Amino acid sequence: MYDCTNFVIKTVWLEYPDVEPTMKKIGAPPTSKKADGSPSYTIPAIYDDSTGTAIADSALIAEYLDETYPSTPRLIPPGTHALQGAFRELFYSKLMPLVARLVVVNVPSMLPTPRSIEYFNKRRSEDLGVSTLEALRVPPEEKDGEWDKVKDVFGIVNALMKDGDTWVMGDTPSFADFVLASWGATVRSMYGKESAEWKRIMSWDEGRWERLMMAVEKYSAVPTL
Repeated sequence: MYDCTNFVIKTVWLEYPDVEPTMKKIGAPPTSKKADGSPSYTIPAIYDDSTGTAIADSALIAEYLDETYPSTPRLIPPGTHALQGAFRELFYSKLMPLVARLVVVNVPSMLPTPRSIEYFNKRRSEDLGVSTLEALRVPPEEKDGEWDKVKDVFGIVNALMKDGDTWVMGDTPSFADFVLASWGATVRSMYGKESAEWKRIMSWDEGRWERLMMAVEKYSAVPTL
């Protein structure tokens, strides 16, 4: 258990096949649809036993916590709902087509059990419309070009920010910063801190993303039992 300003928080880790039944059990709604049109349940999700509320989807979770616990730091400051949404749409629409080839294909090698590996391969292959995830893997001679496309996406965000600012909104962290940092954290976990991929990202835009990752580090502790 983890005590955080009058809150007791518990993190529960799930294997991929257990996500859907667990979400249904706590009453969390689906976040999208599968390739066959059936509901898709995803994590992260929270269950707030003080209100009996279950929510999935990172942005909806942030909005709920901001509204329900206004005395805590806000991830979506008042008056910025539309701007935060526009940022997410801009970033994800440009980055997600690249993620499958550079990140998703590598996820199975990180999963702890055969059942999670089998489930992930099947689900993601169906979602992406391929027979196997390996069909998406970038040939070695094309990797630099694909990472340059990712760099261009981060460059768009960099161009929107002022020189010297750590946070998207200037002097205060917001949900947009954690969207950026979560992608960086994924690459760091998948490839490792000593990898060429991680070092490449940390060098972009005069080290702006390295500074961001250092700034969010204090928020990265995961409370567990």
